[in-house]
Amino acid sequence: MAVNKKVGLALGGGAALGAAHIGVLRCLEEKGFEITHIAGTSIGALVGGAYACGVSTAELTKFARRARWTKLTRLSIPRMSLFANNRLRDSILRLVGDRKVNETLIPFAAVATSLETGEQVVQREGSLTDAILASCAIPGIFEPVEIDGDLLCDGGIANQVPDDIVWDMGAGQVIAVDLISNVAGRERPENIFGVIYKSLNILMKRTIFYNENTMVITIPTAGFSTVDLNNYRALIRNGYQAAEKALAKMWPE
Repeated sequence: MAVNKKVGLALGGGAALGAAHIGVLRCLEEKGFEITHIAGTSIGALVGGAYACGVSTAELTKFARRARWTKLTRLSIPRMSLFANNRLRDSILRLVGDRKVNETLIPFAAVATSLETGEQVVQREGSLTDAILASCAIPGIFEPVEIDGDLLCDGGIANQVPDDIVWDMGAGQVIAVDLISNVAGRERPENIFGVIYKSLNILMKRTIFYNENTMVITIPTAGFSTVDLNNYRALIRNGYQAAEKALAKMWPE
């Protein structure tokens, strides 16, 4: 009997840990899987949105290699955040181009959180750059993004790994990629960034609930920092290996 290798992907948040998503995508390509739908939260929205546009894993690896906080951030007068969004917006725009969410090659959705209602906001139309930016807007770090009159921030506050959204999009099978469940989280924060990220990780772990039919790939990220962008090679490798191991169980060759 032929194996159905059409799958939808739910890519979770995790800041710098998101390089692991590239390894998962590379593994799926090499194993002959067809991605039918993608939904992403935070860095998962960035990687997933770019891939849905046709950006290759090689190009995503180059993006990860060149990523530096000095290139992605600019200090702002702290009204709503420590950093202005200009540089991050420009980086996303260069990666995905001036597209609408509903113009991607693979159906895509970005998950953000409304700062007014506290509910998740699933973005499937409008500016792709703005949708990704809103999903990545870590509270206190990046400015909230206003879309259609609503003030949006990081989607992980409401839905860290949006497998439910991928099912709702019509996927027949769903793979979810979890970046943060294996983070030990015992380190003591040393600065304001550590406090913010640690607090968010504690919160975001509590928003992870999976459909019973979802195949979950949990990336081994213990020992990696969510803010250190220099570990992208090891994270890509971990993502690939975790995906390879999980796929071998579900789809043995």
